[in-house]
Amino acid sequence: MDQSRYETMMPLAIILSVFCQALSGFASDSTTITSNQNRVLVEDKPLTKTAAQAKSLRLITGHTAATLPKGNLEIAIQHRFGELNSGAYNLFGLDNFNSMRIGVDAGITDRLTIGGGRSSNRKTYNAYAKYRLLGLPEGNFNITYVSDMAIDARLRADWNVESLRNIHRLFYTHQLIASWQITDNWVVAIAPTLVHANLVSQSNISNDMPILAWYVRKQIISKLALTAEGSALIQSLNTVKPKSNPTLGFGFEYFTPRHVFQINVTNSRALNEAYFLTDNPKSTQIGDFCLGFNLSRRW
Repeated sequence: MDQSRYETMMPLAIILSVFCQALSGFASDSTTITSNQNRVLVEDKPLTKTAAQAKSLRLITGHTAATLPKGNLEIAIQHRFGELNSGAYNLFGLDNFNSMRIGVDAGITDRLTIGGGRSSNRKTYNAYAKYRLLGLPEGNFNITYVSDMAIDARLRADWNVESLRNIHRLFYTHQLIASWQITDNWVVAIAPTLVHANLVSQSNISNDMPILAWYVRKQIISKLALTAEGSALIQSLNTVKPKSNPTLGFGFEYFTPRHVFQINVTNSRALNEAYFLTDNPKSTQIGDFCLGFNLSRRW
C-alpha cells in the first residue's frame, strides 16, 4: 500500500435524516395498531405465516428489504466454511472454517431496524440502521434504505501501511433496496449500493465504489424457500479496485415460527457489506464456492 489514498466520508446527516423520519412515523404506526382491534399484528405472526416479502432480514449474506416488527429482537449467527472442491476428505469444505459473524438486530418501529455485529473476517465490527421508506411490512412493493458503518479491527502489522490512523479503518455502505413480491411465492429485488472506504490501496483508485446488487426468493411451501443473490462492482462510473468476478450465492431457507435456517453456497468468504460487495471472488466455478449457513432466532 505505498501509494494509498485516504478520504473520509461523514454519513451523519443521512443517518440523522433516517432517524427523524422514523420518529415522525412512530406515532402513526402506534395509532394504526391501537385503533384497529381486529388487525392481526405483524409481530404476533409466526414466520411460517408471514408473506414472502417479510421472511428474513438477510437472504444469504446481504440485506433484504424486510424490517423487524416494532419491539422484536433477533440474534443471527452466520458461518462460512471451505471450498466445495476441497473434496470428501475435508467433507467438501466443512472441515475448513473460513469466517463467522454474530449479530443482534432490534425493531425500533415497524419501519426502522437497527443492529450490529462482529465478524471474524478481518476482525470487523459493524453497526447499521435500516429504514423502510415505502411500502407495508407485507406489501407487494417495498423500498428500504440501509446505512452501515464498519471498522476493520485487525492489528496494525496486518495492514502493511506505514502510518495507519484509526480513521483509516472505517467503511461506510449506503444501499437502496427495491423489492417486489410479484406473486405470493416470488420476490425479486435490486439494490443500487455505494461503499466508501476511508483508505484504498492506490492513489489512483476511488474511495467510492458503486455496486449493483440483486436477490430472488421463491417460496416453495410456507416453511421452505429457494434463494439466490449477487452483486457486481460498476467499473464504468469511476476508477475502482479490480473485481473481475461477481459475488454470487445460492441456497434455501427453512422456517419455524421463530427461527430461520439458511443453508447456502457462495463464492464470498466475507460477511460484512464493505468486503463481500467489493472483494474479488476467486472465480464463479462451483468448486470454488464455499458451504455456509445462517441461523436466526426472533423474539
